[in-house]
Amino acid sequence: MKVKKTALAAGVAAAIALGLAGHANASVYASSALAIKDFTVQIATPTANPIKTYEFTITNTATLNGVSAPVQTNTCSGGAPGTGCTGSPSLDVAAANAPGGTVTRSNNDFSFFGPGTNTYSNADSVIYTSELGGTGPSSTQQIAESEIQSTGSARANAEITSNTGFSFTFTVSGTGSLVLSFNADPSLYAEINQLLFTNGSAQANMNASFTLSKDDGTSTVNWRPNGTQGINDCTVVGSVASVACTEDNDNADLNQNVGVTSNPGVAQLSRAAGWSLMGISVNGLTDGDWTLVFNAVTSTTVRTVPEPSALALLGIAVAGMGAVTRRRKLV
Repeated sequence: MKVKKTALAAGVAAAIALGLAGHANASVYASSALAIKDFTVQIATPTANPIKTYEFTITNTATLNGVSAPVQTNTCSGGAPGTGCTGSPSLDVAAANAPGGTVTRSNNDFSFFGPGTNTYSNADSVIYTSELGGTGPSSTQQIAESEIQSTGSARANAEITSNTGFSFTFTVSGTGSLVLSFNADPSLYAEINQLLFTNGSAQANMNASFTLSKDDGTSTVNWRPNGTQGINDCTVVGSVASVACTEDNDNADLNQNVGVTSNPGVAQLSRAAGWSLMGISVNGLTDGDWTLVFNAVTSTTVRTVPEPSALALLGIAVAGMGAVTRRRKLV
């Protein structure tokens, strides 16, 4: 009888160990990163200095298993070019690291931590240089990255917004034009890689948009670059017939989501580093005030839930221990 009890107890322990060990090693990972350099805006207009105001904002957030890091955000602004955002870097803020992670992202460390064996969720962003701040062609970098090894969830988000300066306001006299040009290096990666994993998801997202609008609401130009060179994705709406937008270069998709739910599974976009030329030309701008807004968001979401097989093994283990207890009482 003692041998049977010992064997049953060993079987119970093995069932628990098998279920929980397989679950503990579940790796679900996602990263989204975007770097921009040589960002310039050329405005052709009779007005000597059309720039009136500009403002930049960066924001980093991260959450791991329902616990969020403090929101990290910062803003700078100016009137005429060179009156604000003149530091080095032009605008910076601390990385967001969700509590409970096994690794921590240092400020302005844009390397990829995974996929690997750690658990974390973090985000960071920076505007290195600003054309309007007088520190050279604009350049930015941002990243969101999350990974979990067991049951739980994580999400991260890094956002750069320029609202008047990449985002700026200017006044044109007669008709004028605007030429926007930059190089971009986007990266998206999502992976699930676990022997017994059956339920969960990994998703990486990127969204970048440019909006040029006349302040009186009569004309709006929208551009969401999606890597379709030769197809004009720049649209114009409104009553100002002279306004036209041409996509000069669109060599990378900056509006993309990748995700996986199967195991093993990998989805990615441009994981390896590489620069792509981007740009538009807008002509026929009429007299009045205009505002150019640039917004870029990189975000990740990962989650896992208990596996049915692990729960079943745990149920068998509990039932087995109950049977041993009942048998002991009868003896």
